[in-house]
Amino acid sequence: MKKSISIIAILLLAATFVFNFTACGKYKGFKQDKESGIYYKFHILNKDSVKAELGDMLFLDYQLSMKTADGKDSILVPQFPIQEIVRESVYNGDVYAALGMLHVGDSATFILNADTFFYYMGGENPFETNDLYFTFKLNKLVPAAEVEEMMRQEQAAYEAKMEEFKAAEEPALNNYLAENKITVKPTASGLYYIQTKAGNGAKAENGKFVKVHYTGKLLDGTVFDSSIERGEPISFPLGQGQVIPGWEEGIAMMKEGGKATLIIPSSLAYGANGAGAVIPPYSSLVFDVELIEVTDAPSAPVVAQ
Repeated sequence: MKKSISIIAILLLAATFVFNFTACGKYKGFKQDKESGIYYKFHILNKDSVKAELGDMLFLDYQLSMKTADGKDSILVPQFPIQEIVRESVYNGDVYAALGMLHVGDSATFILNADTFFYYMGGENPFETNDLYFTFKLNKLVPAAEVEEMMRQEQAAYEAKMEEFKAAEEPALNNYLAENKITVKPTASGLYYIQTKAGNGAKAENGKFVKVHYTGKLLDGTVFDSSIERGEPISFPLGQGQVIPGWEEGIAMMKEGGKATLIIPSSLAYGANGAGAVIPPYSSLVFDVELIEVTDAPSAPVVAQ
């Protein structure tokens, strides 16, 4: 299901930057809404258009800015499209009160109190100003009565797409095995373990700390991660759930100095979730691994895979 980007999440992202601002005092060109106390300025006003109501899904262009000490605009979040449902206000004069003032086609800027916002978020205002300038352009509105059905359809489309990924995994894995003439049998869990160099050192066992070099690839050969490229192996305690199950099982079959290829089905990797933008849902993965060291205690900072 496609997820909408929350305004609150965007604010939290913007709050990680430090700027030196001062409050700009009174707001020239702005009016104050008597009910919410929000200062607002409409750039485009379409009073004859549909007005946002509780539960409506809004499709907006959004920008967040502040004023610098010399009164100039400083953009924190450049304009880009978002979706947001109009909800009950958390406090008087919050962003949902602002959204409730918009009509389809409207463009407006609202000044919200930063101290109050961050207070209700459970933190402190990180900026040297108490003014957040939200600029919205309301492009489209889905009425509350239709939002549930729209979300149901999006969920159904998402689930159908997941089923496509799931159904494609086994044929893709079988094709990879055939093309690469891999005849080893999988373990009971489904892991394919192919030893490429026998190790002659200590055996990797649960509770031991292991140091591993690796290159991770999708079945099409796309490299999504490599400790070799970084020049830094990873170290972790085996059997503690700090790596994917396919690694736990595969590394435990090795001895220090050994090398192997692990072909890991998604059920032993990242499953239906995938991993970020690099590993799609239901992806079988290929790891070329080298077990560099096995120790009773970590010999380097522990890094989870």
